[in-house]
Amino acid sequence: MKKLSWLALTLLLFAPFCEAAESAGMIRYMSGTLVAQRADGSVRVLSPKSQVQAGEVLVTGNRSYAQVVMNDGTKMTLRPNSNLKIETYQFKQEEPKADNAVFRLIKGGFRTVTGLIGKRGDKDAYKLRASGATIGIRGTDFTSRLCVTKGCSDENDSVVTPPPPKPKPVGRVMRIVGEMVAKDADGQIRKLTLGSPVYEGDTLQSNIQSHAVVAFRDGGRITLQENSIFKVEDFKYSKTGGVQENAALRLIKGGVRVVTGLIGRANRDNYKFRVSGATIGIRGTGFDAWCNGPCAEGASNFGAPQNNPMEGAGVYVWSGEVVLVAPGGSFTVALNQAAIIARETGKPVRVMTIPPAVQQNEAPRPDTVPVDVDKLFEDAAATDDPGLYVTVHDGQVILAKGDQKVDLGKGETGFTNDQILTRLAATPSFMSGDSNLEKIEFKEGDGSSGIDQQGCIVQ
Repeated sequence: MKKLSWLALTLLLFAPFCEAAESAGMIRYMSGTLVAQRADGSVRVLSPKSQVQAGEVLVTGNRSYAQVVMNDGTKMTLRPNSNLKIETYQFKQEEPKADNAVFRLIKGGFRTVTGLIGKRGDKDAYKLRASGATIGIRGTDFTSRLCVTKGCSDENDSVVTPPPPKPKPVGRVMRIVGEMVAKDADGQIRKLTLGSPVYEGDTLQSNIQSHAVVAFRDGGRITLQENSIFKVEDFKYSKTGGVQENAALRLIKGGVRVVTGLIGRANRDNYKFRVSGATIGIRGTGFDAWCNGPCAEGASNFGAPQNNPMEGAGVYVWSGEVVLVAPGGSFTVALNQAAIIARETGKPVRVMTIPPAVQQNEAPRPDTVPVDVDKLFEDAAATDDPGLYVTVHDGQVILAKGDQKVDLGKGETGFTNDQILTRLAATPSFMSGDSNLEKIEFKEGDGSSGIDQQGCIVQ
């Protein structure tokens, strides 16, 4: 007679185990075998609808997947041969300030979509630890894997489709107060946080009482003021050359403070800044631009009346000079001068009395925010070395080790081992494309999902 495996023996001995401790979550879907091990060494076999408790280590078997839904709505989908410990878990609907969740990835990997913990009270209340690093969560969807061999080759038994290449970010959020979102070229909206990437084609929008500083690859920076809309229409820059450098930025509504970078210094025509139908030509410059009233509404007569320069399109220069160009003509705006597009004539004209709202701008000048551009956009070459990998599908993750940290935004992957902590230039293929994992994450038992009525995956 064949010997029973340890896991099979466990199924026989511990199936009737009584779940008396306070529940932290429940098993929603699973395929194969899943057990929970407690600190005292006792083990119990889990099945769909089984409860899980703080202090337990969840262990998936070979070729086994399981999804755990915690009480705050967090979903964690474990890969085969994974060990995940629920170190601490506290969630009460009526006590947001008491929220606390700490998980430890001991082996393998899993995908997480976070719930209420970390969103409604202390933003640092949700943490994941692995291999000496801490993953700080900011309301997000991410995958983490702890590889003990190159490319996680010891566990790659699933069908993996390499992900399409991601575009490199052209900017990053360096400071943010309040809330700001980005809408990409496909119309997808994502929330921006500190360190979030900004891509070519993104439209940025700030809320009331909000502002944010964004640094670009060429060293340029902007401060988007409250209740404003700004679009990165085009941005191409490479420190090593090989591309035709150019930038096309547009203020659609509200106000923005701008300091230009390397693009346009060799050829000023390569840098274009637009405000409705007007263009601001740069001369190695720092300036404020605004677009309100008819300008923001897209009216053909978008200029401002002389008695109210803020109701239209205008510019104020605090470094260098600019040329304000409109259908009615052009005007050179020197240091400490302001100009608007006159509503009556459509011509750029100087504003003799600069409004207090311009001179007393409460949003910080972008050149006052220190930025190490080389470090900010430094991406390590793709690697498949053993270590911890974290890929962000949505939201933000802060990967920290000691006094080092890397802010990761949507589409980015971080890596750490005993020697380094870095952001990768490309996401390794083994970090996405697992068909079984996606079957659990996105189908949710709708009758055609491959998940049966008992919460198990149909292979």
